[in-house]
Amino acid sequence: MAQKASPYAIRVGYNQIWNNCYFSEGKRDRINWLEKDKLIREYFRLALPNVVRLRIDYGTSNIFIYLYISEIHLILGENNEKLNKIIRDVYKIINDDKVAVKINLIEVKKIYTHAQSVANLIAEQLQKRLFSGMVLRNVLSKLLLERGEVKGAKIQIKGRLDGSEIAQTKKVIQGKVPLSTIDSNIEVGRAEVVTTYGKIGIKVLIYKGKIWQKKSHYKGKIWQKKSHANT
Repeated sequence: MAQKASPYAIRVGYNQIWNNCYFSEGKRDRINWLEKDKLIREYFRLALPNVVRLRIDYGTSNIFIYLYISEIHLILGENNEKLNKIIRDVYKIINDDKVAVKINLIEVKKIYTHAQSVANLIAEQLQKRLFSGMVLRNVLSKLLLERGEVKGAKIQIKGRLDGSEIAQTKKVIQGKVPLSTIDSNIEVGRAEVVTTYGKIGIKVLIYKGKIWQKKSHYKGKIWQKKSHANT
């Protein structure tokens, strides 16, 4: 039977890095870190749905949270009130005063070059009950303007689109998206929209080219040396 794997998961350790990193002393310690990581990620998914990427590094006395977001002022608020509230909520989840929580905000300037940001934009527009076909056309027109970085894209949405009685799937592909080649730089973005008709799933794949360039014509140079020696 056909097997489907995450384009990100199969490239972790090859050309992708982990979204969380921690060092545990034993099995029980590792389970505790995984439980805390799940709770923290669920909190940020509900509190900040527009986050492009969330990376967390756990240490013995520190937790570093890296938030990739397009609009940093949405997190800061007036006099950093929202940011301080987020830190307090994270402390409640961890329930350990000995661990210091530090949040690093990283601004994402080109939102159409990141798969998760594109998925978030599509989710916002579908939430406003815009027609799915128009939303997909608008997103593809924006992706065409980023040809220097975006080599190809694939967008797929599933559910009761536009209030239809039967669930359907709409898929659009721009350029090439080689999922089978491991050295491809592919980003994955997923989002969900809850409407009065039901839940709509969104999946975005963006191809940014190869991680490593092709090797030089080394064999041709060897052949030229051999031919010169034979003469």
